[in-house]
Amino acid sequence: MTSMDIKHMRYFTAIVKHGSMTEAANQLYISQPTISKAINDVEAELGVRLFNRNRKQFELTDAGQMFYDQSEEILRMHEALAYDLKNMVGVQHGHIRIGLPPIMDVSPLMAIMKTFHDKYPKITYQLIESGSGTIEQRLRQYDIDIGITVLPTEGADFDSFTFLSETLCLVVHPNHPLAESRTIGLDALRDADFIMFNEDFYLNEIINSACKNAGFTPKVIAKTSQWHFIEEMIQSELGVCILPESVARLLGAPSVAVEITEPVMRWRLGIVWNRDRYMNFITKEWLKHFQETFA
Repeated sequence: MTSMDIKHMRYFTAIVKHGSMTEAANQLYISQPTISKAINDVEAELGVRLFNRNRKQFELTDAGQMFYDQSEEILRMHEALAYDLKNMVGVQHGHIRIGLPPIMDVSPLMAIMKTFHDKYPKITYQLIESGSGTIEQRLRQYDIDIGITVLPTEGADFDSFTFLSETLCLVVHPNHPLAESRTIGLDALRDADFIMFNEDFYLNEIINSACKNAGFTPKVIAKTSQWHFIEEMIQSELGVCILPESVARLLGAPSVAVEITEPVMRWRLGIVWNRDRYMNFITKEWLKHFQETFA
């Protein structure tokens, strides 16, 4: 029997990702008997079953789930090996996938990317906008290398670095009755129409929790994942919104930011990455550069 190798792991993870041997074989441009034999060989060598085959879809056994997690890690390390060896001898190549929330002032991030690009001009980037919950999920699934999210994170499997802490403020149209106020308590919004972000945004949890402590549930008239839509809805006088100060300053439409003093709500943005998981050389360099910039 042939010993298990990278090829077997690649076949196995493809089956898990595509849900069938047939689709995995099509994606890998190999025959189904070839991929089926490879999986049988792995199971024979390990002495365990990787799939429950008594159902229409392949379902991982506990051993299969463990083998999948380890195979994913080994394949990532194998893919990064050539880049890391080149980078160590001074030929810097690579690709960094960064997850970031739509509600942030990206100018500091762009400044960091510019200085890093000056140092490593052959590095390419992919910026993926998502809510904080989705960013954490994508980190766990290795769809991104680094995440920018609201802290603290829900899992203990991340390390993080805080780079921004600021208060949340009320944003209203200039015609709104509260526009003339310098400060307000949250209770003043008991009857207001709220414009909120979608469920996977942790900002919602901060707002909902504060409103609950103030004795009411916010009356939400609209939800979105884009602060540009919020900008348009405020301009149309559809409702009010609670935003970080830095984002409120970016709104181009006529709007007024009012300080909320009872209670003062804060949010923290941070860089997060997988703890105890392999990180390639160039991503480590980017993270180091980011931390040194904000130190």
